[in-house]
Amino acid sequence: MPDTTQAARLLERQVAVLEMIARDAPLDDALAAICRLAESSAAGSMAGVTVLDRGGVTFEHCVMPSLPGFAASVPGVEVGHGDGESDERFDPLRRKLNADHGVRAIRARPVYSADGRALGSFFIAFKEAAPDPWPEEIEAIGARLSGFALERHRAAERQKLIVGEMQHRLKNLFSAVLSIASQTSQGGVTNAEFLKAFEGRILALANAHDLLTRDESADLAELTRRIVGPFAADEAVEITGQPFKVAPSAVVPFSLVLHELATNAAKYGALSSSEGRTRVSWKSYRGENGERRFKFKWEEKGGPRVAPPHRSGFGTLLMKRAFADVEGQSRLIHAPEGLRFRIDAPMSGRLGRLHEASKTS
Repeated sequence: MPDTTQAARLLERQVAVLEMIARDAPLDDALAAICRLAESSAAGSMAGVTVLDRGGVTFEHCVMPSLPGFAASVPGVEVGHGDGESDERFDPLRRKLNADHGVRAIRARPVYSADGRALGSFFIAFKEAAPDPWPEEIEAIGARLSGFALERHRAAERQKLIVGEMQHRLKNLFSAVLSIASQTSQGGVTNAEFLKAFEGRILALANAHDLLTRDESADLAELTRRIVGPFAADEAVEITGQPFKVAPSAVVPFSLVLHELATNAAKYGALSSSEGRTRVSWKSYRGENGERRFKFKWEEKGGPRVAPPHRSGFGTLLMKRAFADVEGQSRLIHAPEGLRFRIDAPMSGRLGRLHEASKTS
């Protein structure tokens, strides 16, 4: 245990770091100060902080003043899947990283925000054998201070981006409304038909933007229930798939496509019949080249016999093109037993991600 003088110095250093964070000092400067605080309190140690991407999957940045080469090699490394308290959790890439830089002992402690979101990790390393006892208190202090710094930085970052982000969303929203109005008015529809179709599409858009106001991705199951729910009883629609977070950029395409499918099913397909059923499902899988991909399916059965339409309307065009921005391939099949719709796309940050607890190899 540190003596009174050491404890006082440690407290002074913590206060100094907190003042840096409160003054909104550059993030790397604050994290470097936290590392130096730890190193001054644990002889022979080298401290560092890793920063997770917003998806909580990959380290996007690292600060390690005493070993900058180590820090430069961390971005792109995936998070370990163990308990986070010993290097037994590191995958082979992390083990190689330690060996390349002469690190013989290392422990990392997860860094969390106040509401429990993973932000990164604080770690202490040694080029010699691990000390006994391990500096647990210093490790805990470093993780706590890193959490303060990272959370404040993210909050400030959000504030800077919010104006530009909202302007971008408004431009896209107005463009979408104009496009929907133009496309819905084509095809010789009556005023009543136009108003009904237009209102439904605008409400779907409103539901999508309601989810976009949250500072998080949208859950695909929740999104599906919100869009499809008004068109069918619960027992008529089966929703199944791995927990999946839809990226903000893909929420509107998913919402509009789901609304078109649900509207069509309620008017002409499975949801127009009490015996009809619709299954909505999705999964991730590995492509032939090992690339992780995402497949989404809409399948109807038990409704009226389906025949291909004589002409393609806005809904068909929308479903074919909605996921082009994420390199998705869409396919609409008018099978006699029921409509089928497929989306197959590379798994990417623009599309979404599996929930962390549900990642598969």
